[in-house]
Amino acid sequence: MVSDMMRNIEGRWTRDGLLLLGILGLAFAVRVWGVGFGLPYLYHADEPVVVNHALAYGSGDLNPHFFNIPPLVSYLLFVCYGIFYAVGLGTGYFHSVRDLETLFYLDPSVFYLIARGVFGVLLGTATVGALYRLVKRFRDAEQALLAALFLAVNFLHARDSHYLYTDIPLLLVLVSGMGVFLRIPGNSAPGVQCEEGTGPEGAGVHWLSGVMIGLAAAVKYNGIFLAVPYVWICLRTVPPSKWLTAWLAAGVGSAVTFLALNPYALLDHGFFIKEILEQKASNSGGMPFFHHFRYSLTGAMGAIGLAGAVLGGVRMAFSRKPVAEAMVLFVAGYFLVLVKWGQPYDRYVLPLIPFLCIALADMVGAINRRLTPGADLGERGTKGGRLEGVRPLLFAGLIVLVAFPPLAKILMWDRLMARPDTRTLAKEWIERNIPGGSAVAIDQEFHVPRLAFTPAQLEAKKENASGIQKRRVDAYLGRTRGPFYRLGFLTAEPRASRFFFAEPGVLRDLPTLRAEGFQYVVTAVTPGTERDPFAIELKNKAVLVQAISPFRDGRVEPAFDGIILTGGPFRWKDIIARERNGYTIEIYRLR
Repeated sequence: MVSDMMRNIEGRWTRDGLLLLGILGLAFAVRVWGVGFGLPYLYHADEPVVVNHALAYGSGDLNPHFFNIPPLVSYLLFVCYGIFYAVGLGTGYFHSVRDLETLFYLDPSVFYLIARGVFGVLLGTATVGALYRLVKRFRDAEQALLAALFLAVNFLHARDSHYLYTDIPLLLVLVSGMGVFLRIPGNSAPGVQCEEGTGPEGAGVHWLSGVMIGLAAAVKYNGIFLAVPYVWICLRTVPPSKWLTAWLAAGVGSAVTFLALNPYALLDHGFFIKEILEQKASNSGGMPFFHHFRYSLTGAMGAIGLAGAVLGGVRMAFSRKPVAEAMVLFVAGYFLVLVKWGQPYDRYVLPLIPFLCIALADMVGAINRRLTPGADLGERGTKGGRLEGVRPLLFAGLIVLVAFPPLAKILMWDRLMARPDTRTLAKEWIERNIPGGSAVAIDQEFHVPRLAFTPAQLEAKKENASGIQKRRVDAYLGRTRGPFYRLGFLTAEPRASRFFFAEPGVLRDLPTLRAEGFQYVVTAVTPGTERDPFAIELKNKAVLVQAISPFRDGRVEPAFDGIILTGGPFRWKDIIARERNGYTIEIYRLR
């Protein structure tokens, strides 16, 4: 009898293990496909912030001089680049740091692939595994597998796992932090024991909880919200006489961890506070209450998945289980903060996604149990017997109904991102059809192709360049392949301060462009372009020589999503309508 039980346990472990392995494999596959999008050109607005800071630490100055986001991810990326450099030295690929620097200037692809691979693909996949472990500890293996599957195929999480930023690492810390909170007695599933010395009588688990809260804030400031479920769990499970001791231990652990991982918040506290206040001011507008519900969350999970998650959240809120209640409180509280101080971009809801996947798994599991003989329907006789044969099919159909739409969306998105961007195609067309040395004005500079400056322009830049900028200009001057163009960047105020490689600024005015000898204008059709006076004048008074549309039907206007595109598309109808990423690029010849 004992041997039969052992075989059953071993068989179940093997089944669950194989299912988890399949889910992790799926999660990895949909995150790694298309991860090289755009390279060697940079088509995501936020990624260079982290990469450039990581490389700048190589100068010996570890002060980021930038606190809009915490520096921890860039510190860790600096370590990754150090390993890459050491391997390059050992294999003879690099002979000095200058070789590494020159490679970055001429082709940064490997630097971005390392960053996206580690902090996007791998940590994104690891979060799926961490979510499985978390749910298994406070529920059971079936619920854990469902939650892991729903996160694996969550569109927003999969999409942003292709990017380098702080959001995906933050989710791994949030899920892992909730796992630490389970060590407080009374919060694990039956049969899961708390570690010795980590109960409310000792400070160990609360110190570690504080460490996780501090780590979350050190990854991204909104990670401090992890303190909310911790406090709720303490209120529900720790005796009131122990609250002060517990929270003191957690507070010290949190503060020490945050300052250890972000030391210049203290060493350069004046600038740190200034940046934080500016960041707070930029988020003071608030959002319509249902914006993220209709746009971000529905786009991430699908309408059916989100409805199931909401119903599952209601069940969890009334479950009388402290951890489940804490997760619902985290979701509800964070959502209200977004409404009050958030921005419209979809990635702002990412911290909610793992916990919504848990709620969705709870709801799907509850429906499955309703179909199980002996529970509810089965107790009433033959109806449960009739369901026995079809229950697995109904359960599988329910999972497909929830998981397939976001998975299909991910696969279509991956296919788009694996194809050349409109900016890449436009660059190739220009270099084939516009003679080198031509004067080209660049409008909407982020959304248009990256063309090469003429050597004369680079030499002029070099005269005013700093040390790092001068080395970058030297690397560009060493390029032998062209063609090169005399570039100008359109602006309403040419004298305003601009990025070094977005100069010279040229007045956004057709007579001025003609007077300064510009022959071509390259622009992107972005939301609002149809009302832009310069764009209208350009269309009426210049000759359109080429338009490169990302849409299957060749349309020009971005009619499907008015929120600015900094990575890849988000809405279903936008993805379906496309055959590649990017906005429509238009190339005009001035008369």
